[in-house]
Amino acid sequence: MDIAKRSVLTVLALLTAVFVAIGATMSMAVALAATVLLVPGTGVPDATKVDNYIAHALDYYVAPYTPSCSSTSTDCTVKPIDYPAQFWPIPLAGWGGLSGAKWDVSTGKGLATLESTLDGTLHPTPPGTPNTPIVIFGYSQGGNIVSREKRNLGDLGANPDAISFVMIGNTNRPNGGLFERLALLGHVPILDATFGLPAPTNTCDERCATDIAFEYDGVSDFPLYPLNALATLNALAGFWYVHGSYLAPNGRTGPNELPDGYTEDELKAELDNQANWSDYGDTRYITIPTKTLPLVRPFLEFGGFTHTSFIVKPIVDLLEPVLRVLIDTGYDRTLSPGVPAPFRLIPLNINPVKLTGDIVKALGEGVKAALADIGIKAPPKPAPVTSTNLAAANATATTTATTTTTTTATNLATNLATNLATAKKDTQETPKTLVDNKTEATDPGDNKKTETPETTDTKTEPPSTPVTPRPKVRGPIGSAPLAQLVRQFHDTVTGKHGTTSGTTKTGTEAQTQPAAKPDTTPESKPETPSTTAESTTPAAAKDSTSTAAAAA
Repeated sequence: MDIAKRSVLTVLALLTAVFVAIGATMSMAVALAATVLLVPGTGVPDATKVDNYIAHALDYYVAPYTPSCSSTSTDCTVKPIDYPAQFWPIPLAGWGGLSGAKWDVSTGKGLATLESTLDGTLHPTPPGTPNTPIVIFGYSQGGNIVSREKRNLGDLGANPDAISFVMIGNTNRPNGGLFERLALLGHVPILDATFGLPAPTNTCDERCATDIAFEYDGVSDFPLYPLNALATLNALAGFWYVHGSYLAPNGRTGPNELPDGYTEDELKAELDNQANWSDYGDTRYITIPTKTLPLVRPFLEFGGFTHTSFIVKPIVDLLEPVLRVLIDTGYDRTLSPGVPAPFRLIPLNINPVKLTGDIVKALGEGVKAALADIGIKAPPKPAPVTSTNLAAANATATTTATTTTTTTATNLATNLATNLATAKKDTQETPKTLVDNKTEATDPGDNKKTETPETTDTKTEPPSTPVTPRPKVRGPIGSAPLAQLVRQFHDTVTGKHGTTSGTTKTGTEAQTQPAAKPDTTPESKPETPSTTAESTTPAAAKDSTSTAAAAA
């Protein structure tokens, strides 16, 4: 009996655990379910009727910030906001032209529809758990509507933590949006359009909005200084080529068109690139660099149409970097995109020196790009000088200098050792030579006059003065081997290599004494006694011979 009770209790416990787990899973699923309120741009009154419009809005710009809302997600509910989406009297496809709704009428209807849909999502009927989080998405004119709804958020009593905003190509971007650039116009009755009303940045305690724009988009990145003709023309081209490509390819674009030339993976990388971010208040502004300057795209299209791209593209690539530098003077990128900035007349923050340097640098980049287009490889750019490279260079120089010094010292030591050995040998032979010379010079039986050896020196020198013999300490002072050693060491140290001393080693060559030069002194002056061998007595000859040996 006890066993049966225990078995029943065990089964009940297991069933309870299963039901609790299922309940927790269902609650989590409800909590993770999200809703996207999608407000399309001008010319798209019903987003469901344009192929890939909603799918690309989710995959490109919503899913990176709300992963549960992608085109393949089953936990995300998309509620498109239908409204006229027109702009009288512009005669573009879907804009209504002269028969279309005026701006304030169109955006007013869109705002009313958005508010009612949001209220129904936050307060469902019958009462139940709202599908949160809620993402409000707006594109172009839809961005205007979302900006105004963000401002009205407090009036709905909604929970800001449950609502986030994503705006692309926003006409009301505080710094760059065309409607904020024209804020000084206020309300224009003939257009029934109200300019100004920048998207607020203080409606949430934390960051709750993301504003995305492509660089040079004529609607969301219009120049601050419209007198810069290049910048204004480039923005107009940006409206045509860039502004309509955010959700490409779709039913309103070409099949091969991409969002400003970016693939989906490249676009995601640019959205994640913090260099493109600028946070201000509760909004993160992301400005994605434009690959190709809108101003030059008509020329590239002309080259492709006429099959002359091989001529047009090098010219365009040559000029585009310089054009970018000049066009950027129409903007003030030091201002945050979240700071409202209407049109200004003259830029006062341009540094002429920096601008000149930027233009020169851009010219170099253009030349390289043009050369690459025609198949000429530009010379490689030298590696920048860094502290690491400088340290390596210094280390190499130090090693080279050390090696050279070591080699020089080794050579000096080798030469010194060799010369010392030679000097020692010659010094040992010198006494014997001197004795032989002395004996030969003082032979008593030799009464002949000592003859002076012949020399090739034809210069006339004054008579020599007798030199008193000096005592010999370690061989004759100034003897050839030792003198050569000292001079060679001195020449090696000072770099005077190859200098000849003109000294002859004793015992290796015949000693020669230059002939005496004729006396050129006037006859009235006393003459110095001659010391040649012809007038020298045997004793004097003996001393002269010893002196000559010592001098050698």
